[in-house]
Amino acid sequence: MATNTPSHSQVSSNPSKGMNKRRRGRTEELGIEEERDRIEGERDRKARTKQRAKELGDSIRDASIDWGSYGIDFLASTVGERELYDFLQRLEKVSTFAKTRADTTARLLSSLRQNPNKLDILTTVRSELSNLLQDDVYPLTDAKSLEDALGKPFRVPLLHRVTASHPSLAPTTNFGIQELLKHLAEDKGASISVYDYSIPDPAKRTRQTTVHEFRSCFRSGNTCRTALNFLDIENHIKIQFCPSPIILQDVTTKLDALIQHDKGKTGSEWRAERPKEFFLAAKRNAISTIHIDTGSMVTWVLILEGRKIWYFPRHVNSRTVRWLALVGSQTPENYEGGWVKVELRPGDLLIMPPSFPHAVFTPDDCLAVGGQFYMAGHLGRSIEGLRLQEDYPDISNENLDDSVYSTLARILNNCSPVMTSLEKSQIASNQSLFPNRSGLATYDGHSKESLIDILKSLGVTTPSRAKKDELLELLKLNSTQVTCTPRGEFLDAFWKLFDEFMADSTSAGDCSDSSPV
Repeated sequence: MATNTPSHSQVSSNPSKGMNKRRRGRTEELGIEEERDRIEGERDRKARTKQRAKELGDSIRDASIDWGSYGIDFLASTVGERELYDFLQRLEKVSTFAKTRADTTARLLSSLRQNPNKLDILTTVRSELSNLLQDDVYPLTDAKSLEDALGKPFRVPLLHRVTASHPSLAPTTNFGIQELLKHLAEDKGASISVYDYSIPDPAKRTRQTTVHEFRSCFRSGNTCRTALNFLDIENHIKIQFCPSPIILQDVTTKLDALIQHDKGKTGSEWRAERPKEFFLAAKRNAISTIHIDTGSMVTWVLILEGRKIWYFPRHVNSRTVRWLALVGSQTPENYEGGWVKVELRPGDLLIMPPSFPHAVFTPDDCLAVGGQFYMAGHLGRSIEGLRLQEDYPDISNENLDDSVYSTLARILNNCSPVMTSLEKSQIASNQSLFPNRSGLATYDGHSKESLIDILKSLGVTTPSRAKKDELLELLKLNSTQVTCTPRGEFLDAFWKLFDEFMADSTSAGDCSDSSPV
């Protein structure tokens, strides 16, 4: 029987075909693996691109500031109301919402993401980069950024706005207008200051009222006859709203920490003293004209309910304050760079440098809380601002209280451990603003006008037609008596710090000038 036996050539060719087949198999496998790797790499690249796009989008949303709308047209029936209404219209004409470099950059990136043309992108970047000027406000994101910002002097206000990723820096609470009304219900006869701009005479618009009127004004369904601004209601509730970085940067807090006492609970005489806080309650359309806060301190304000529109000059220095003194609180024109405005909503925090002119409009019923403190890095500016308020008392909506001088005297007498040499030099540079009483014997050569200025700086009112000899007698008399006043204590502390600092500076200079033999 015949069998199908393969030839020699057929047998010898089989291994080659098998090897080729195996090679093709391995090549196909390698190709599949490479394709799989390519696909996975592409997937990873797209995932990373998507993640970067998300992070960019989140950063743009975080840095972008969306200001709310509000109306400035309201019924003004009395002379005072029309006067304030006209002021607000003029202020709005010279004001723009605050800009920051982060916000400008975020808006630029947002527009570039929508433009695929590279030439257009480069043209836009070149154009917009020239517009990245100074920040109108310093944006804060969290407690750490607040702590860092307070660690050095700041020229523009610090602003923290509540967003989905940036919660309020204050304690989480639902305390608002109705909760304050309940708190005050037990003391209906207590006195509260209120600014009532329906009163024609501006000098009489700040009047005293009762808690009863305050509560009736904010009672649900009740409409006040005018927009009232209730000022400086002391915070006596158990909630402390001030963020802790502010408390820790208060110079008085630092001085308290230096006091030697028993740190343990047993036998300790330590008593915790809460920083003073004040509620500010305002009806819709209430207006505060241009002013600085008294005492030349750093001011913080936190919104609890409602909104406020906060206005301030774009560039602020001592000339700005003198211009305010010259033209008055209702003239917003001719400030260098115009005015900046920010919208403050519930949870938002604003911190202003000392002697910082500002005006406020309340578009909705609002409750805010705030306070003041002295900061080491701003103390030189605070003392300069104090002198400006002494010279021009009308720039503030409050009179200087003796407690301001007492607090500053305590700080200046004890500040060496908590202040740098640079910060002391900024205080000492104000020496020309305050006369040194130890040099009164040399005042015989001063002019009559100069003597009047010196007496004014000592808080002494001079007769309108006083002779030079009479002014010298007043000066000699008050130079010994003024030491007993809080202002006198402040002046003594100021000159003591000045003398010690200059002596130390001279000694340090002598040491640096000497060279080894």
